[in-house]
Amino acid sequence: MNVRSPLAALTMAAAAGCTAHAQAPIPTRTPLAVIPIAPGKHIDRVEANRVEFLPGQVMPPHKHTVPVICFISKGEFLVKIGDAPERRALQGTTTYEPAEVTVHYFKNASASETAQLLCASLAGEEDKILNVMLDPNR
Repeated sequence: MNVRSPLAALTMAAAAGCTAHAQAPIPTRTPLAVIPIAPGKHIDRVEANRVEFLPGQVMPPHKHTVPVICFISKGEFLVKIGDAPERRALQGTTTYEPAEVTVHYFKNASASETAQLLCASLAGEEDKILNVMLDPNR
């Protein structure tokens, strides 16, 4: 190939590179949830945590001072948040814990396998204490 212009050579090389990369598929995005945050708040940081549960282990009653979104990364949970009925949260799904709402429990539904949550607390500059454990006898 006879290329007289450096710009033409660069253009042809870029096109060849794009062709090679264009053949590889991009990762697939699967929407999991759209969670309205009400009331809305200014968020200037997200604090992320991994929470590990032993078989049958229960997170006791607690609440958060900020909204918290959790992704069930391993296992299944029985969950009771606020006035909502208990529900089974399956691996690959999300839960939403609104600010100042009692989370009665998060229980690993398996008596023989561990389970795991990946949680994101949506915090603003004024938010210092994000988690409050409650008296289980209330």
